[in-house]
This record gives sequence, structure tokens and C-alpha cells, in this order.
Amino acid sequence: MRSDLHCHTTLSDGYHTLPQVIQMALQNNMDYLAITDHETFRGYEYACQLAQGTPLHIIKGCELSCKDPDTGRFVHILVYLPKVMDELNALCAATTKKRQDSGFAMLQKVAQMYPIDRAAVLNAALQSECIYKTHIMHQLADQGLCPADYRQTFGQLLSPMGSCFVPIDYPSVYDVLPIAHRSGGVVVLAHPSVYKSMELAKKLAYNNMVDGIEINHPRNLPQDKQQLVTYAADNHLIITGGTDYHGHFEWDVPIGTGLTEDNMIKQIFQKAEEKQHDLFVQDKRNLF
Repeated sequence: MRSDLHCHTTLSDGYHTLPQVIQMALQNNMDYLAITDHETFRGYEYACQLAQGTPLHIIKGCELSCKDPDTGRFVHILVYLPKVMDELNALCAATTKKRQDSGFAMLQKVAQMYPIDRAAVLNAALQSECIYKTHIMHQLADQGLCPADYRQTFGQLLSPMGSCFVPIDYPSVYDVLPIAHRSGGVVVLAHPSVYKSMELAKKLAYNNMVDGIEINHPRNLPQDKQQLVTYAADNHLIITGGTDYHGHFEWDVPIGTGLTEDNMIKQIFQKAEEKQHDLFVQDKRNLF
């Protein structure tokens, strides 16, 4: 089977719509796909409808944004197959509100430097419920105010060192992880190499704070992958793979570049079933 468990759409900061992403997954002969937009599960039911009658199976997922309080670095946590949604949805809503405030402030700063069509940015952001940096950059490119491959301009404006950057006060990873676990979902540390989080990966793995690690990711460094496999093996963790598809640039790797092995797909479903059974038993005990 071919299984890609990390993919974004226009419901967050992806370039392509959900129907387009599903079509690409089918063209690339995917068997399992997780739509893991930031702080939202809204695409899951629609994705299931789009995949109905095809060989493609959809896994419910989301990517949560947080930070490591020890280093100040970003951390991304993937959650698959959650069952108890209230607390998790509240966390997502709170982060989305912070991101919207930051995005609007960055748009205002960019508008002082470029004649950007702010209404067009806001309209593009409606589907995702907040303004992402990509909405601003796409509009600059569409108006010819920066190159279509806007990486250099992005670095100058909206990267953490950029002149228009407005930080987001993301929650601590140590606050996010318990909420993710209480949802009954399978909790996975995403792409540790991307944010130089190898020490965090080791800490979370050896302290039983995650169910898995995303290792088969195009931006994980080869030497880090080898070490992460050791962490996973030592602690009986699930190893996932995902492309982290966004579709921003022509060089963005296609869906199916990062894959999750068949036995790991089975473990994800088994782990979710075990965790949700434990939650059910605990709830029954609390009634008495």
C-alpha cells in the first residue's frame, strides 16, 4: 500500500483545494491519505465523500502548532483518529484566533510597503478561517509585486527575521500533548529535523509522551532519520511518513514522497482503538 499521512489544503496554508489534493492522491495511486491541515479537522468528512467509491481511504488528522519552552523553537504535533473532540477543538480555535491576529497585523505591515490588495488576501483566507503568511505572499506574487517563486521575499518580510513578522504565542508542547492524548487520538511528533528538535524527540520518546515519530519526511536529515529510528525502536513507537504537501512552489515534492509502511498503518488503527477503549473504561469508572 501507499500511505501519505501529512498533507495540507486551502483549509489551512496549502495551495490546492481539497478536491484537487484528493485527485492528486488518486493519480499517485495512494491507498491512505491523512489531511492534516493546521488546527482544523474540517476537511475530514468532505475528503471521505470525495474518496467514496475510489481505492483511497482517508485517515482523520490534524497538525497542531506549539513551541518547546526550553528552546523557543516551533514544534508540530500530528494527531490521528481522535474521538473526544471538545477540548481538542477548543485548543485549535484558540491557536487559530492567535494566528488570525498575527496574520492581520502582518498584512497591515506589508500594506505599508506594497500596494497589496488587502481585500483579496482576506477573501483568500476565508476558507481557512485565518490569514496565513502564504495568503499574503500569493497575493504579492499574483499582483507582480514579488517573484512567483517568492522564497527570498518571504524571508525578507515574513520569516522570523523578516521586517513584517509578528510572532504568535503558541502553547507549550507540554500543554498540547496531554490534550491530544485525551482526545483518544494517536499522537505523533512531526518532522523533528525541520525545527532542529532532535533533543526534544529523544525526550518525548523516552518519557512515553508520544505514540510515534514522523521519520519518513522529505526534510528530515538522513543522519537524524537514523537516530530517530533508534528512538522509535527503543520505545516501541509508531514510525510514520508524510510528504507535508503544501504545493507552494514547483519544487514542492508530490504527494506520496513520504510514505508510511503498511504495518505502521495497522498499528495506528490498533493504538487508536486501545486508547479509546481506555477512555471509555475510565469514563465508566468516573460515573460511580
